Amino acid sequence: FPYIEVKNDSAQVEHEASTSRIGEDQLFYCRQRGISEEEATAMIVNGFCRDVFDQLPMEFAVEAQALMRVSLEGSVG
Repeated sequence: FPYIEVKNDSAQVEHEASTSRIGEDQLFYCRQRGISEEEATAMIVNGFCRDVFDQLPMEFAVEAQALMRVSLEGSVG
């Protein structure tokens, strides 16, 4: 997650972020290596969320990963 350090009290700063669908090229790359589309989707989403999960206390990170797996089950196809 972003962090902006500003030392000028009169400055106005903003941060913007966006997400998008998983790219067909990412799925194609994984499929060419024998990874199912469902597994590839889970890997890509998990990688996207990894930085946030790493900042959570262990018990929350484990629970968040489990909830993410459940929400992704059957989401492909």
